[in-house]
Amino acid sequence: MSTFFEHSFAEPIWSIRYWGSVEEPRLWIETRGNGDAFWHSHQLGTKSVQLISKAPSDYAQLNFLQGSENEAIFIKLQKAKNPGIESIQTYSLEPFKLIKEEKPRPISAENTFEFQVPQHYDESQEYFKDFQAFFQKQFNETIAKGIDYFEGNDKLLFSYYLYDNGWKNYLRVCNLAFETILLEQIAEGDTIGYQTFTLLNEQLIFVKDKLKLKIYEKL
Repeated sequence: MSTFFEHSFAEPIWSIRYWGSVEEPRLWIETRGNGDAFWHSHQLGTKSVQLISKAPSDYAQLNFLQGSENEAIFIKLQKAKNPGIESIQTYSLEPFKLIKEEKPRPISAENTFEFQVPQHYDESQEYFKDFQAFFQKQFNETIAKGIDYFEGNDKLLFSYYLYDNGWKNYLRVCNLAFETILLEQIAEGDTIGYQTFTLLNEQLIFVKDKLKLKIYEKL
């Protein structure tokens, strides 16, 4: 497997969403650092990354919902321990500014992307013991904490944790004969994030050490 694309950001990647069109899918990437947030766009077709704008001061309440060539729609959450929806906000992208704020209402996503996410199994779940036994026998590795697992047509993907002078997060891709095609350490210690990998148009998308976006070619 060869790297299709990689890009390092100045601030840690906080979240990745999908927007654009099915024909020209994009990633909406939010980075955060030093009390600020920034919104970026990555166009998968051209492999380009563009800074859209510095996010507004209430960025922590905003969840990206969907976007088009000219606009982006966010759900703004209330400031509370278990927040409800405060409003629906629409921003123009060029120039970047808030153009509409509405009362909460049902919104259906306009674009449907064929992105796939792994199934997560926590260490406390019974099925995790099967993964532990498999990894010990197949790879001589003692996994813990949890595992993200995706089963494709001809490949198996695992994101899992090993303890070696600290916790380390590994990404392993195997064929159906359990032969390893890709093995990469994607994070350790404080750089371990919540989201490990997704697949879009058969491309493997993940974040390495919170700062680097990496995409591998079609699996």
